[in-house]
Amino acid sequence: MQPVIESHQLRLYVMLARLLNMSRVAGELRMTPSAVSHALKAMEADLGCVLFERTSRSMKLTPAGEALLPEAQAILAGMESLRARAGAIADPGQRRVRIGASTTACQFILPPVLREFRESFPDHTIRIEPCTARQAADSIAADRIDFAVTLETPGRAGLEFRFLAADTLQFIVHPLHPWAIKRHVPREEVPDGKFIISEADEETYALIEDYFRKEKLTLKPFIEIANEEAIKRFVNLDMGVGILPRWVVASEIERGHLTALPLGRRQLRRRWGLLYAKGRNLNFAESLFFSICREVMHSLVSQDGEEIAAEAGGAGE
Repeated sequence: MQPVIESHQLRLYVMLARLLNMSRVAGELRMTPSAVSHALKAMEADLGCVLFERTSRSMKLTPAGEALLPEAQAILAGMESLRARAGAIADPGQRRVRIGASTTACQFILPPVLREFRESFPDHTIRIEPCTARQAADSIAADRIDFAVTLETPGRAGLEFRFLAADTLQFIVHPLHPWAIKRHVPREEVPDGKFIISEADEETYALIEDYFRKEKLTLKPFIEIANEEAIKRFVNLDMGVGILPRWVVASEIERGHLTALPLGRRQLRRRWGLLYAKGRNLNFAESLFFSICREVMHSLVSQDGEEIAAEAGGAGE
């Protein structure tokens, strides 16, 4: 009798087909690259065909790998859907998901995440509460939300922060701004810049303030607003200088409508993650939400060439 293909083998195959990178797949699955390689060889031996062409620098699907991939994806999706429905039948209370999210998460992260999430959990009710990380902590304590997609805020007792990805803040300017024309930012001109940044009670504001304090520079905000979409629109009108991650303005940069410039020699990174009560065990739906969210975040942050920061990385490094 032929060996049965197991779910972890299908998941490995589908993930390798998507990322085409052994190291990244190993990180996602918390395995070593060597273990991923051995698992793939074992699956290929079970199937009796080679799924990937591999060299020391790259990998790609073979014709057999291309042909079998749609069926593998369908089987895996069916298994996840079956588990989700079984969990919902066993515990009807799991059909509700209450999510806290920053404005940026609401605008850029949650739409693609929830579109995919709904495919596995069409019967779930989703409620979204826009909030900062500080507000999310209070809402979690009051049991108004189950978890939040937000930036890391140190020193919050009773909470777990599960890392998703990190992004890097940069100066964002109109293409006709003097800094864009010079292709660099003279340090002595920074204090006189007309900055459009997050509000003072936002985590991003605190990170920016701390960064420039260490640089012995003081910023004078021209506009403070807790909305990164609005910030880039103001900058697009040449009303000032924004401080945003490149991925938020990737399409505008590609079209030549905006320009990104580094803040300085040091990078200023923000850490995104899932915030929830300490000791809480995520149910299957919540765990799948986290996995989808991580994939979406990695895709967003890496689409403009930015490296995915390691979990140990911190802001301002």
